[in-house]
Amino acid sequence: MNNNSNINTYLIFTDLDGTFLSNDDFSFGDNINLTKKLLNLGHHVIINSSKTFAEIYDLLSSNDLLLPIICETGGGIYLPQGQSDNNQSDHLGYIPLFEAPKISNIQSDLSFVFNEFEGDFRFFDDLDKKDQENLSKLSGDGLILASKRVFTKLIVWESNMDRLEEFTRTLKKYNVNMIKGARFCHLCSAFSKGKSMDILTSYYFNKYCKMTFKTIALGDSSNDQDMLIQADIPCIINSVGNNKINNEELLKKSMRSSDPAPLGWQECLEKIINLGD
Repeated sequence: MNNNSNINTYLIFTDLDGTFLSNDDFSFGDNINLTKKLLNLGHHVIINSSKTFAEIYDLLSSNDLLLPIICETGGGIYLPQGQSDNNQSDHLGYIPLFEAPKISNIQSDLSFVFNEFEGDFRFFDDLDKKDQENLSKLSGDGLILASKRVFTKLIVWESNMDRLEEFTRTLKKYNVNMIKGARFCHLCSAFSKGKSMDILTSYYFNKYCKMTFKTIALGDSSNDQDMLIQADIPCIINSVGNNKINNEELLKKSMRSSDPAPLGWQECLEKIINLGD
């Protein structure tokens, strides 16, 4: 499959863990070099991840990349200074385009809900360091960066699926989402990767009104589903999280990689975009 990229400029929205990065050891293979090649060809690569801003910034800056960031499952959208109409930077050279309500403001209003479901879950922040390392596969500075959450709260669900569905329904009454990721559930206000993708796509269409964009989304699990649904070309990267994607129409129209991350990311993009030599 090749979509004649000679006449298309792509907005490429990508998840990280299990998509751009290996789920096992967070290696990225040749994907950093491929990203730089895509940028040189005039395409736009946007990180859309459940990771924190601090985690994503660390990955990008250590590899000499400056990309738009959607962090914490859609909670914040940040543009590199120079790519935004606003030049007031307060995030390490990044400018916020959108920020959801802080989780600290939401959590205090839901204590009675948490008490009702006490024993069904634990907050990641309340785990001892060893459990945090085992569950997240992170340690040292990586664990510190992952803990710098502003818009989401990580939950380890320890009860059955019926209770999780009941918990999710209860939270929705208060305009709060429970998004199930590959490793954790994410407690947040009413935002998602798909909603933030839509905000940033609209920004690009308005800013570059003379250009024609097509959107590509690459993900591997259920918390990527609404991002994948919105894309012109959705790509599902082979991983253990694939069985949590349950939208039949999406599954029919998506490109699927045979390789897991990081190779699967490259595999899909090479089928869509003419990368030359």
